[in-house]
Amino acid sequence: MSWLNDFVADWMATSGLQEKQDIQTVASSLPISPVVNGQPVLLGDDAAAIPSNEGYLLLAAEGVWPPLLRADPQLAGRCCVLTNVSDIYAMGGRPTAVVDVLFATDDEVASKVLKGMQENAERFGVPIVGGHFTKNRDTSALAVAILGQAKKLLTSYTARPGDQLMLVCKLEGNIRDGFNFWDCSSRCSPEELREELECLPFLAEAELCDTAKDVSMAGILGTTIMMLETSGYGAEIDLDEIPCPLGVGLEQWLKVFHSYGFILSVRPEQVRDVMNVFEKKEICCVPYGRVIEDSTITVWGRGASKVIWDLKTPLMGFAQS
Repeated sequence: MSWLNDFVADWMATSGLQEKQDIQTVASSLPISPVVNGQPVLLGDDAAAIPSNEGYLLLAAEGVWPPLLRADPQLAGRCCVLTNVSDIYAMGGRPTAVVDVLFATDDEVASKVLKGMQENAERFGVPIVGGHFTKNRDTSALAVAILGQAKKLLTSYTARPGDQLMLVCKLEGNIRDGFNFWDCSSRCSPEELREELECLPFLAEAELCDTAKDVSMAGILGTTIMMLETSGYGAEIDLDEIPCPLGVGLEQWLKVFHSYGFILSVRPEQVRDVMNVFEKKEICCVPYGRVIEDSTITVWGRGASKVIWDLKTPLMGFAQS
């Protein structure tokens, strides 16, 4: 049991969970359920889902982590497009276009950021249609917003007791030096990238799954907690069932941000069909836990167990009422 206590303590201190908990400050100042065109829009998902005549408009935005922007402006530009695209696909949608807001200390930084953005915009087939630029000698900052559309939704509000928690990821890649970033997409062709991401809207439209979230800076466990908070249920997670890439330990793997990674909550009778969708693309899709009718998230491993979160304590502050 002592190993698990140490494991969880290290994970809590270094996983990026604190940054997600900071969202509470914003959540507390927002309406519980804002209304657009007379329809409520739920907060806490990867993208805002606004009902439309043909399904949903999806709207999301991401800011780049400042240390990444300082260290590698071109990679920051690529990542900002990638994360927004993932947010749209995680909602069962397809991206339409992006805009950016860039503050750069000089023309060289701006050029590298925009080059990285354009690289991934072309790879994912999502045009950059505008934005804002300011030269600021004091500091650089970057944010990107994205518009998408969905016929049917994947959301983080629909996990139910008895569901299987499933991890979708790619085990071939590398961790970017100095950052917990698992790069498994840069080696893929644009056609492969789009076909692999297309699995998500296919799940929604085939009604094989209605619950998903992309693996964020909070890692696999943190993203699971975020999804369960909005659904309003706890879970039991088996650490021994989480596959790791060759040469990457579980401790590190649970903290990385994935360039292709999603958490699903799937009804038991649909598990095999969902796995088949990803296995056809040679993408890892494995059950690693189950949703329970409780407020606690418990991890199991090597015969020991420990509660890592109780949803009675908010994480983001968007809990299911």
